[in-house]
Amino acid sequence: MITSCDEAVARLRAVPGLSCCARPLFVLPLLRTGCLSAVLSVEGPDAGWEGEFGARFHALEPGGGVRDHTSLGAGVHEVLRRIARSGGGSWRGRELALLPYTSMKPEWRTALDALGARLAEPPARLALPVLGDKRAQRAWLRSVGAVTPSDAVVPALDHRELRRRFGDRYVVQTPMGASGKGTHLVTDEAQLPPIREVGGGPWLVSGYVEGPAVNLHVLVSADSTVRVLRPSVQLTRVEGIGAPFGTYSGCDFGAPALLSPPALARAGTAARRVGEALAALGYRGLFGADFVLDGDRPLLLELNCRMQGSTWLLGELELAEEALPSALRHVLELYGHATGGEPRTDAAGAVQLVVRHTGAAVRVAAAPGGGLHRLKDGRLRYCGAGFGLLECGPDDCVLLQLPSPGTVLLPGVPLARVVARHALTTPDGTALTAHGRRLVEALRAGFVLTPLEEPAQEPVGSVGSAAPW
Repeated sequence: MITSCDEAVARLRAVPGLSCCARPLFVLPLLRTGCLSAVLSVEGPDAGWEGEFGARFHALEPGGGVRDHTSLGAGVHEVLRRIARSGGGSWRGRELALLPYTSMKPEWRTALDALGARLAEPPARLALPVLGDKRAQRAWLRSVGAVTPSDAVVPALDHRELRRRFGDRYVVQTPMGASGKGTHLVTDEAQLPPIREVGGGPWLVSGYVEGPAVNLHVLVSADSTVRVLRPSVQLTRVEGIGAPFGTYSGCDFGAPALLSPPALARAGTAARRVGEALAALGYRGLFGADFVLDGDRPLLLELNCRMQGSTWLLGELELAEEALPSALRHVLELYGHATGGEPRTDAAGAVQLVVRHTGAAVRVAAAPGGGLHRLKDGRLRYCGAGFGLLECGPDDCVLLQLPSPGTVLLPGVPLARVVARHALTTPDGTALTAHGRRLVEALRAGFVLTPLEEPAQEPVGSVGSAAPW
């Protein structure tokens, strides 16, 4: 059983590692520990990452010059096609071990084979339909004893009937999706036609619950042990950051200290029960459980059976505490190597906030530099290099995921990610604090955005997975 970070790193470095992800930030714990040799992604790394972490980054955005809603699948496949068009000589005969943020898609594997790379992968996971379809998953969660919001699977969206059943506000979700794509809060019948156009039913319709959205990481070990990790409040309804309802906008690992202890304890018990049920089905590795707190009652919304967009930030806390990061444990468990050690579950100061572009498509004429900053006299002052939480002092913030000058931004794409040790939103994750508002205003003021002469074209493929509401 692997219990130390040194032992885990030695095993994972035995063969150069490869990860595929939407943005390199998501695999930061693997990069910090030197476990990755190559990263394929949609968005590119921030300045200085290649030199800092000794990895090669191959990304769609720098070559295309457009930050859009391209899906992970389409984006990585296009990156591999570009490598092939350039000759791909450095990949031939190269041996790599997949350290998965998400599962390898067949078209990626085919493209890597065509490049002549030799890829080692973890054993194939069992196909579990309940994990992919929100409608089937919600029914399965109830079958294992979880308490969920009231819901119905409907073949047609009849506002009068749904309003009678669920009240003035209800949530409509398409069967598939991630990061909030396909999740809609409906208060008026006029909102339904666009939902019907985007994706056909049957839809999962749920009653709207007002309350903090809480996420729990859970690790299912190769020996079927289930461990519940630190909770975080998900930031999904924050005004002023450009995110529509349901869209994942970051997380706060310190905020749970200010929420109901009985509700969090019950959420932990429910997450463990679900983990034990998944273990019995043969599931291994991390998954996320999304809850909404209805007073002291946690309602389980859905599972994210993979690493999540908050796993990297959890890893920063774990590295600071000299603990084995959950991201490394996830990869090792997928390869059948059981990991030991009880994770900490106490609240800790770690926040990320995603600020999005609002308005029409524009071109970036100037942008703030990434790295460590401090808010002073209403402006963000650059303080030095920063790659995540580890470089961040108590009064600092780190800016990440910034577009370079010349990049075209389509409506709704991330403008930047702000990382800090102090709260930027209220404890329930629904409103910016006064400091958070000043920081966001200063961030936006650092950009110069110019209109496009011609409208940018939406690329093929777009993303999403429901965040809690």
